[in-house]
Amino acid sequence: MTSPQTETADEKGELEDAFSGRTSQDVDPFAFLKLPPSAPAGDSESTKEVDVPSAREPEQTDTAQAASAVAVERDFGPKPAPDAPRSDRLAYFERIVDHERELYRETVAAADQRFVERASGPLYEISKDKLYLDRISERTGEPFTKFEDYLLEVWGISRAHGYRILNEYPVMQALAPLGAEAPDKLSTRQVPKLLRLLRVLGKDDEAAGQEAVRTVWTESESKTPAGLQETIDKHGWGTTQAEAIDDLSDSARERKSLVERWSEVTKVLNPDKAREVLQRSPDEARRLLEQFEPFVEVLKEVSQLPAPKGRKKS
Repeated sequence: MTSPQTETADEKGELEDAFSGRTSQDVDPFAFLKLPPSAPAGDSESTKEVDVPSAREPEQTDTAQAASAVAVERDFGPKPAPDAPRSDRLAYFERIVDHERELYRETVAAADQRFVERASGPLYEISKDKLYLDRISERTGEPFTKFEDYLLEVWGISRAHGYRILNEYPVMQALAPLGAEAPDKLSTRQVPKLLRLLRVLGKDDEAAGQEAVRTVWTESESKTPAGLQETIDKHGWGTTQAEAIDDLSDSARERKSLVERWSEVTKVLNPDKAREVLQRSPDEARRLLEQFEPFVEVLKEVSQLPAPKGRKKS
């Protein structure tokens, strides 16, 4: 592990966040329900004991299994006899598994959305005011110095997922005064358009940035990224965004390093080999796709921007 350094506000540029190259563990959508594994710095109170429900008694387990069997038969019909055609038995059992998998996905999606809605504000405050500096890392025994380390160790949230939550929060706050016209959620492609506008025009006047975001949203007939960009360009804010994106990295050296690291990653990625390895694990492929999609969207978006002043677009 490299020596941690306290991050500055400038280190939180969106492009730098997206291309950090940090690897992470799978995100547990229910991680926010768990108690933090470590205590705040200077907290003298020991961890409080938590009552853990005892394991089910055998008769309780039997009763639950019997109830489950009745529910399955009610929803899918009688279980095929052992001597029934194998294809019939396979089809019957796969229908049950497919049904339960969909219910699981819906449950996870609902829990994730609830987490984003209720935890994004607190996480934003923790990040903005660097409150994580007062939390002791269980792994190192020292206070956290980086927000992404705090996210991963304490809450099991990857850097990419955590910053997506943080990036969406100020945009949703800016749109909240629209009431019924405000969206319930934003896509990962809508957020960057409005977030950059908020950061650039709200740099010296936060209210002006928020008003610009509301203007773009209400005036855009299409809420697609292209539709939002069209409204942004109509107001003459497009060039400002392009210049801001160019300034997200602190220096040309950092920008060069970012590109070099990305190039190293792509060198070891072989599409044919990836297909061969992942074809037996579609869930893993979907997880990787979720991690790579934001990068691809950024590359597509930035590659279409006009070259900043004083530079030619290659």
